Amino acid sequence: MGLIFFILDTIAFLLILLISLVLRRLGDVNTAFYLANMAAFLPVFLITSFMLWVLDFYDTKNIRHGGIPYKYLLTAFLISLALSVGFLYFIIPFFSLLSPKTILLIVFVLYAIYIALSRKYYHRIHFAENNVIVFGKSKTIDAILEELHKSNAYNIIAYEETIDKTKRYPTKDLDLVIVDHALFSRDPDAWPFIAKNFISKGITLDTDFNVYENLLGRISRESVDDGMWVMRGIGVQRKSRVYDLTKRFMDLFFACLLLPFALPLGLVLYCLIRFIDGYPPFFIQKRVGYLEKPIRLYKFRTIRPGGTTRHITKTGKILRRFRLDELPQLINVLNGDLSFVGPRAIWIKEHNLLAQHIANHQIRTVVKPGITGWAQLNFKAPPTYHNLKRDNGQAAQIAEDFDAGFMRFSYDVWYIKNASALLDLAILIKTARRVFIKYKNEV
Repeated sequence: MGLIFFILDTIAFLLILLISLVLRRLGDVNTAFYLANMAAFLPVFLITSFMLWVLDFYDTKNIRHGGIPYKYLLTAFLISLALSVGFLYFIIPFFSLLSPKTILLIVFVLYAIYIALSRKYYHRIHFAENNVIVFGKSKTIDAILEELHKSNAYNIIAYEETIDKTKRYPTKDLDLVIVDHALFSRDPDAWPFIAKNFISKGITLDTDFNVYENLLGRISRESVDDGMWVMRGIGVQRKSRVYDLTKRFMDLFFACLLLPFALPLGLVLYCLIRFIDGYPPFFIQKRVGYLEKPIRLYKFRTIRPGGTTRHITKTGKILRRFRLDELPQLINVLNGDLSFVGPRAIWIKEHNLLAQHIANHQIRTVVKPGITGWAQLNFKAPPTYHNLKRDNGQAAQIAEDFDAGFMRFSYDVWYIKNASALLDLAILIKTARRVFIKYKNEV
């Protein structure tokens, strides 16, 4: 749906530009003049689209949940307007343009109205629906059905736990058939029926595990028990030397870029923690790194020595709000222990405990841990495990902690299977945005 939004936005922007020029010149607009303005305003559109993407106006999940306050629409357009004014006045000598002040204002006002209305009423757009038939029964299927019902991008034509081979299922305009992972082993006759009635007609067939990952950006609990399924795609990803080199270059580039700002800021924070809190400013802990190798992780102290997450220091709250406590981790990035993007480096004892209760949990260490990551963006801060040390009958709390540990793991494995330089860059940009702007439905 995000791509469809971008295509629609491109068409709308070009029409709005034409309308603005017609209004400004009272209808006296020829093709050459319009094309010259279109070429000049194209970077304006790209700048605005980038700001809208950063602020999640292309994230249909946030839009659907009402998670985008439209005050951020104003923020996106004000920043875009400021950048666009400087750009347009720089290129005016190269194009036959009117002074763009009035045109730019008209374009931005009309385009902002269009964006607001299109996102508000997007759920009424049905031309992009995918017609789906679902066969099978599993917890993964149940989660998929729930997600499909909430999305306007899918229309469930039929759902049946078992295939009725005497029945004629509709195939006209059918886009996708979803089957549960055990359907063919449970019903050997299902494959010939699926092949004849759907695959032979060019209809896409996919499993519940794949669809779940594509819809929710994490792996399902049932798929974890199948080690080969979880590993599928990860081995191929690790062979990509180009990506590994690109990722290391990005880490060093951004670390060197941040150092001139991080060093004086770090010195100030060091002094504040020392004089306000009175504790040693650095917190150093052994964590699990690449391929389970122990690493020493550096952070600014936000918890009192010997305390838990409930014992936040005076400076700790503000440091955590703006993630300033993680500034010393630039040392870990420079020495190669950490990447900017990757699964969170967790405490060794916590890692070993989770490995006993979550199948294939060690897989999350086949890439370097990161300061930020896919799981950190999509799931709240990792749980604390101090409750697990107590033998006081807190079974519900223990189960909740393990569920949280699995949820983080499910996002980490999805990231490892889909890792790319573009995904890393997107995670970095959205992490930077979240330091200053956080939507009400975000973790």
